[in-house]
Amino acid sequence: MTNRKIRMVIGAAWGLSLLLAETVLASGARALVPAVVTTNTGPIQGVETAGIYTYKGIPYAKAPVGDLRFAPPQDAEPWTEVLDCADYGPIAVQQDTISMAVENSAQSEDCLTLNLWTPAAPQTQDKLPVYVFIHGGGFGAGSGNETRYDGTRFAQNGIVMVTINYRLSTLGFFASQETYNQYGTTGNWGILDQIKALEWVRDNIAVFGGDPDQVTIGGESAGSVSVSALIASPLAKGLFRSAIMESGSLLGIQSLTASRGNLQQSIELSRLFANIFGASDDEAGLKQLRQVDADMLNYLSPFVLDQTSALQAFFYTPLFDGTALPTDPVAALRNGNFNQVNLLVGFNHDEGSLFIPVTADTGSYKTLAARAIGKKWRTFVERFPVDEHNSAAQRTRQVFAYTWFATDTKVFADALADNGSKVFMYNYNYVVPGNPLEDLGAYHSAELEFVFNSSALTGEANKKLAQEMHSRWINFIKHTDPNIGITPPTDVPWPQYDTKKAEVLLFDKAVTSGPLPDKENHDFVADLLYGN
Repeated sequence: MTNRKIRMVIGAAWGLSLLLAETVLASGARALVPAVVTTNTGPIQGVETAGIYTYKGIPYAKAPVGDLRFAPPQDAEPWTEVLDCADYGPIAVQQDTISMAVENSAQSEDCLTLNLWTPAAPQTQDKLPVYVFIHGGGFGAGSGNETRYDGTRFAQNGIVMVTINYRLSTLGFFASQETYNQYGTTGNWGILDQIKALEWVRDNIAVFGGDPDQVTIGGESAGSVSVSALIASPLAKGLFRSAIMESGSLLGIQSLTASRGNLQQSIELSRLFANIFGASDDEAGLKQLRQVDADMLNYLSPFVLDQTSALQAFFYTPLFDGTALPTDPVAALRNGNFNQVNLLVGFNHDEGSLFIPVTADTGSYKTLAARAIGKKWRTFVERFPVDEHNSAAQRTRQVFAYTWFATDTKVFADALADNGSKVFMYNYNYVVPGNPLEDLGAYHSAELEFVFNSSALTGEANKKLAQEMHSRWINFIKHTDPNIGITPPTDVPWPQYDTKKAEVLLFDKAVTSGPLPDKENHDFVADLLYGN
């Protein structure tokens, strides 16, 4: 293990820790979680603060370096001495295109770690539900170490909270024929990392007081896309019972990536990328790429906020390889070929504002529309023209929001609802008064600090909405229904979603339920993209 602090703990405390951990495993009931617990790869020590134990930087897989670069993740190397998990591990290699507060911003390919929060002494002897949160960042940035994902509030409410790091950008999603020939899969290394982390949760969560049969996965943005990918992946079957998707689904990959998620197109794109280093798509070329400096690989495949930029020639995301993900996700959804789970899902009112500058012009609008919609882009532009009431920037934000975060999310939710899943949908339209980003409206990711009930929120209205959203997320994680459990401040019933009524919960200055706003336009865009 590299760059990790290891220390031996001896004496009565260590013996008691082992005894308690063994008690949990043997009885299946919830015991007190000790400071030191034994995972299936070795003992780890966490930190207790105000009744919550935190374990950070837990390795869930072997470092994906050398011959494991561009390969499925492997089991972590076991250890015998107690691993100090007081601090976050390194984050995945990435460019600083999105700046978020993290406690450890050191980057490394040796990044396959997870973080965990659990009550030290819960009030129930039952095993606790588990929430595994997958970070966003366009598959090119972000980490589970971000302070906004702190799991303390969830743990205080009787949930074992987990965040994960996974491979990003080129290192996470580079595809090649050679790797496909060797492994039967390619280009979804980051998704395979997530599955590996869920397998770790299944095998180890009991020693932290969690129930492997009550796992909910969730994520926002690229994390939401990841959740939808895990729902669609046969490799993730049985690893979770419920899912939460905030702003995005894997259907958006077909709209805004150069390869459209197609296996052969992705391989061809990667061949062009490999040519920069003189590497061919064969065993020798793969060996050569595995020796290229990680920062160089990452530099050439950035994720940038400005989606009118031409800098993203090699913008790597998950692809439909036929192994980790179905080759035709739309057909799979229509045919019910996905992991049947309960779903809480939604998106924000102004999803596109964060990604499109106010300087975007008509050329930007038409180009992005063509890129997102394809051959029918003119039909979209005719319905949403640039005029005295709608600027080119507003229209560009609109097409980006529909195709990457909103309509694709709704279509995914529709498919699950039509196939018998219990679905609850929301629409977030709250603008924090005085927020420096107030001009962006209810922008992409604005809901996160309310979902996590951030301690940084001030003001009665903000705190009330945080209690509202956080309690409903807790209820869903515990009971697969946001209406059961903690009574939120407003106590407005959240209607179960179906495609005919399309009723949702609206989070704004007031919390109300009613028809999904803008449904007619969503249906119009869905027809352009996927047919009826």
